[in-house]
Amino acid sequence: MAQRVRDEALGANEARAQAPERSLSDAVRRVQRETGGRILGAERVPYDGRDINRVKFMDDRGRVRYMDDPAPARSAPQAPHPAERPPRGANP
Repeated sequence: MAQRVRDEALGANEARAQAPERSLSDAVRRVQRETGGRILGAERVPYDGRDINRVKFMDDRGRVRYMDDPAPARSAPQAPHPAERPPRGANP
């Protein structure tokens, strides 16, 4: 029984590792490392149809700032395959 519980926990960790979104704690660590500021808070907020991590921190001058996790790049719309395009000079 203990082995099954351990295997299920490992499976959950693997699923989390494959998720494209970053955890809130990862975002806090990243902001702390990059800015050296004092972390004041963190939350997940809706942005552009998905949730992002927003971290509130105090910089070295005492100003309160926010840093958002960079959103994953959206793939650019792809041009149609050449066989699907109408011939050049064709006027429909």
